[in-house]
Amino acid sequence: SFCPNGSNCEDTSDDHEKAYRHLPSCPSFQKCLAFKKHEKRHCEKFRHYMPRCDHGSYCVNFHEREHIENYKHPFPNPCPLTPYHCSLHEQFILEKNSRSLSDEINQHCLNFAHVCGFGRNCTDNDPLHWEKYIHVPRCICSYGDRCKKLLEEDHLNSFTHPNIRDIRFLCKDADKCHDRHKPKHVSKFRHVITLEDSGIVRYYNLNENIDFVQNQKDNVEHVSRYVEKEKWERLPSGSVPQEIINWIRTVRPVHRCRPEIFESILLHGHVMSRDYMDQLQDPIFVATSVFQHSQIQQIKYLKGKKCAKDAKDYIEALVTEEFEKAHPLGVTIAGITKIDTTSGETYKSKSRKELIKNKEVLLSDILSPDEIKTLETKAIEIAQASIKLQSNPAGIGHPPDKELGTNRNVFTVLGPHLGHYYGDVFLVFKREILHHPDANFSIQAATSYASGNCFKWRPWLGKEMAVKDERIKFFHKSKLHAAMPGYEYATALELIALTSFESKKKSMDIDLETILDRWLSRDSHHSIEAHLPQLIPLDYIDHIYISKNMFDSLSSKAREFINTIFKNRITKTSHAVELDDKDTSFGFKPNSKIRQEYQDFVLKDIMDKYGQLDINSISRPIQGTIITIPATDFNDPFVLPLTISQAYRQYKIDHPQISNDATVYIYWQTMNGDMMLTLANEQIGTDEQQPNLRCLICYIAEKPATKDVHYHENVSYLHSGRPFQ
Repeated sequence: SFCPNGSNCEDTSDDHEKAYRHLPSCPSFQKCLAFKKHEKRHCEKFRHYMPRCDHGSYCVNFHEREHIENYKHPFPNPCPLTPYHCSLHEQFILEKNSRSLSDEINQHCLNFAHVCGFGRNCTDNDPLHWEKYIHVPRCICSYGDRCKKLLEEDHLNSFTHPNIRDIRFLCKDADKCHDRHKPKHVSKFRHVITLEDSGIVRYYNLNENIDFVQNQKDNVEHVSRYVEKEKWERLPSGSVPQEIINWIRTVRPVHRCRPEIFESILLHGHVMSRDYMDQLQDPIFVATSVFQHSQIQQIKYLKGKKCAKDAKDYIEALVTEEFEKAHPLGVTIAGITKIDTTSGETYKSKSRKELIKNKEVLLSDILSPDEIKTLETKAIEIAQASIKLQSNPAGIGHPPDKELGTNRNVFTVLGPHLGHYYGDVFLVFKREILHHPDANFSIQAATSYASGNCFKWRPWLGKEMAVKDERIKFFHKSKLHAAMPGYEYATALELIALTSFESKKKSMDIDLETILDRWLSRDSHHSIEAHLPQLIPLDYIDHIYISKNMFDSLSSKAREFINTIFKNRITKTSHAVELDDKDTSFGFKPNSKIRQEYQDFVLKDIMDKYGQLDINSISRPIQGTIITIPATDFNDPFVLPLTISQAYRQYKIDHPQISNDATVYIYWQTMNGDMMLTLANEQIGTDEQQPNLRCLICYIAEKPATKDVHYHENVSYLHSGRPFQ
């Protein structure tokens, strides 16, 4: 029989549909204009109702407004902050007794649907639970409880595993948690990326025109040809041991410096290249550096152009004042006449003091007294530190560094650092910094190319080039980058060949232990030298090693700063290292016995902590390029070290049969959004017209605020056009 409700029937339950016949459904359902106008003739012929979503409680489109409006679901309107950001629901599920919760929490969890933390594995049979919850059927991990990725956040957030919630509880310590390597903890708690990961490492295009794919290919061929020519025993089973590959993927860059340089690093808020430090003799450059300090960048009103300009003028005047105090009369100070760029007149000391007072008054209308004090304190401290630094610059400062261009990089060793002549403060960087577009590394020190020693140390590179300029060009054609697929293999081949050559084994059958044994008995110039971006925020220092007496020799402000910022990331040893040791002799051991013991202790700890990490023990394995971008109003393009054509060319080496029409997949993640990924047919420049430029722009909207009651997401989009339209 026909349903008695005729065209007005909205009951779509299975029992009702089976019990009654119905009129045909209107294709537009309740959005039909004739239905809304109550046109009798049309309404008598068709049934108008809200159709049921075929997926019911398992619907994954719960955040698509149009879908929710057009289809009926067995759950109420979804909470806009589910599944990860609803604090009310988090409190609800953590509290076993719901009666002890506030009415606000109970009302919210009854009025809005939330994603069930167990997904397809939910065993809750309470009808109220199924009425109020969405059960997203995630893909099941095919390895089940044998999965080796149970410490990887992205994997656990994407696949269902036995006895692990799909939506794990939020760890209150986030990425500062010390239990992130413990499977039991990670299986229960998720760890979000916090702002600690977001320090801006500025981009200077230091690897311009470097073809890392070609470099990698050439390096592999150099070793392979030499092994064949010299009739060495080849790699067992034809592949590099996985332990060596994993070590290369996880080893950290290590920087060494003297205590006074370390103190300057803390004041500036950055680890700096030699070139950057040389520029700190210019007060205007110092003022710019002050303005970029993290504490100053956190002052929100400085995002306004007028306030920012006043603050910059204020800082410039304070910095110049300090430089004038430090220089005797009649001595020219670089950049000192550049303060007043509008009138072209030079401020005398009296005028400058008036300017400082004037800017303080202007800024006091916008900034708090504490914020103005921060500007003043940082300007004076960094100016004084810069002046002090000029009398005692960092690094060895070899003349070839400038010719090689490495003076614009922060020098590190990728792994155990035996360069005692650089200083006894060890800074272990986060792995991410090695994947920055401005980073690169060479199998041995860059200076070995300038001197020609690399050809003796690694004979597969060919005959020594007689002309220095040619040797420097060869260095740039030998550099590698951790963002390149297959860089681990190219690096491993070199390390194996180098170890075998020095031990006269004539065999590629070398294990990781043998490589590290050789490493620890060589000067740091014989180890992998990583050249990092020239200005690295303190955020990227993962751990500090310093002796207790060195720590005590620092200023009280520096000690207080370290204890606040690095309290869980510093090891102070009991070794009484000589503070006035001037040992600059090369070699892998310092002359002082106590410094040897200190170095041995630190290197062992670094190797134990970072040296042989299981690749599956890392919560967020790092691949490809990693870059943090400052706000630029989308005016500045940042070029990644791997182009699509290079990636295709590299892929074709191992897959020669690939079609020219093959689809290219680009995987990328953003942390906060409001940025663009642009694919272009040529490198984008801002200094000339590019009439043939064609781009595909992918804009990712800003990450929405999750603490705002009025949750809102901006639109992300794809656009084919020009980059600055």
